[in-house]
Amino acid sequence: MNEILGNRLHYLSAIAIVALVLIGVLSASRPITVQTNTSPTTKTIQVSGVGSVSATPDETLLRLTVDTQSATATQATQDNAATMAKVIQSLVNLGIASDSLKTTSYSLTPTYDTSRDVTPPKVVGYSARNTIQVTLMDVSLTGKALDIAIAAGANEVDSVTFTLTTQTYATLQKQALQLAIQDASGQAQAMASNLNVRIIGPVTITTGYTSPPSVVRLTANAQTPIQPGSLQVSANVQVTYEVVPA
Repeated sequence: MNEILGNRLHYLSAIAIVALVLIGVLSASRPITVQTNTSPTTKTIQVSGVGSVSATPDETLLRLTVDTQSATATQATQDNAATMAKVIQSLVNLGIASDSLKTTSYSLTPTYDTSRDVTPPKVVGYSARNTIQVTLMDVSLTGKALDIAIAAGANEVDSVTFTLTTQTYATLQKQALQLAIQDASGQAQAMASNLNVRIIGPVTITTGYTSPPSVVRLTANAQTPIQPGSLQVSANVQVTYEVVPA
């Protein structure tokens, strides 16, 4: 009888030890969340600040197309490849790195006789289109690059986009954000002074940025030189400040 009782006690002790170990593991793996409860009586004011900086574009994106048509698909693609090779070589000769040129689209489609009602429509030829994007790190080359590409056989200039490099944009973002925060802080101080309250500090803040690129739509007979103008990077912040009676 004592032996049975002893076995039961030993068994219950083992279960208790396992339970304690599991509790410890679960407690260690559970994330700790710290919450700060804002008192219902907390008073706040909310303001919106805006900051803008301007800069000259330091990057140009050109989209150039070679469109060739022929009676056969083979001839259309061969003519297109030969012409595009000349366009690319002319740009490389200008000093543009080959990795700054990339194909963005390519298509080969039949053309149909639409002069009369034919059912089914009759294929009379094929059109091959090859579009490349050219990234120019020297904006001053924009006009010259267009001229030589068109002379080499590019017959469509889809767009010219003046923009900012990633590094320049990041720098301007910071500057614009500083101005936006200063604007928000100035507004908050003015409101607090008129409301006879004192600002404790910001409770929440949200930010946003805008920087529309400068896009020029052109045709194959575009005139040069091209003036990029300037781009504006803007930041906006919305800040909620906690205030107490002055």
